[in-house]
Amino acid sequence: MGENRVETGNPLRMIVVGSGRGKSHARSFLARPDQFELVGLVDIDEPRLKAAIHDLELPDHLAYTSYAEALKQSDCDGVVIATWARTHDGLVEAAIEANKHIMVEKPFTLELAPAKRLTEMAEARGLKIVVTQQWRYLPGQRTVRRLMTEGAYGEPQTGHMFTYKARGGEYPDSEHSQLWQMTVHEIDSLIAMVNRRVVEVSGHSYRPPETTWNRESTATAEITFDNGARFVIVSTSDARVNTGEFRAECEHGAVVLHSPQGFGGPETLLIGTDRGKGLSEVEIDPDFTGSRQLDQHVAATFADWVNGGPEPETSGRNNLPVLATLNAVIESGESGQAVSVEV
Repeated sequence: MGENRVETGNPLRMIVVGSGRGKSHARSFLARPDQFELVGLVDIDEPRLKAAIHDLELPDHLAYTSYAEALKQSDCDGVVIATWARTHDGLVEAAIEANKHIMVEKPFTLELAPAKRLTEMAEARGLKIVVTQQWRYLPGQRTVRRLMTEGAYGEPQTGHMFTYKARGGEYPDSEHSQLWQMTVHEIDSLIAMVNRRVVEVSGHSYRPPETTWNRESTATAEITFDNGARFVIVSTSDARVNTGEFRAECEHGAVVLHSPQGFGGPETLLIGTDRGKGLSEVEIDPDFTGSRQLDQHVAATFADWVNGGPEPETSGRNNLPVLATLNAVIESGESGQAVSVEV
């Protein structure tokens, strides 16, 4: 086993695998030189790699078309994996075998079992894995999480999370791609905001009757939490107009988070405790705004953890319930039965 050495306080030396979404991670590292040093960008598509190196104004020697060579030659401490979801298993395992810490784009993997195995492999070597589930850090979602955790309006009873995304085209080729590319965000956000454990799922990942998608464009599910509350999810990227809404009916009030652009867009928080008065807008706690700040925050929590700080909310192990819930949607749709969720 190779030696895993990161001197506390020194910037983490990172390589980024995938020069599409990976450019955002590279920018996060370049924006935080106190925490990170970018020592490589990897992509098997050489023209795309060269274009990304140019866009990021990086020296040519940081470009690698071979992941194996980058792991060996860059002297990196960690790896960001920002490739298609179906490639994550092998790339994460190679990083663990090379004794590197890991940030991996959502979804961690496409199945719960390999994610558990990889998490255990990493933990046995003292390595850290963080999944870039950044939506849960949006200010509106953080405010809802605080209210639900404090029990400001009592126990949640029921609710919904609807996300209609007018994407205009399919995601990269993989079965149940809507789940892995979009619903994964919504499940993670729902779990974060309700801040309770999922125990049962009844759902479907499917193609609506007139969709132009070749693969599943939509997921629907009823999710039961450990206090007995049930929430309904509708998640589609095959919508005509964007919108998103979370609503929790609690013992003593309704909590509604709305976005006209879908989750990730502008947020409005509404609270209602008197049916005669209806819903009233309240202030959202100040926090991170914009995708770039959210990416930087996830990266910062990763660096802090590697350097001895607290385990982030989006660690590999903490992300396992999200994968378990997604897998349960598929299993339920195939069996026609509700599925218990265990991690």
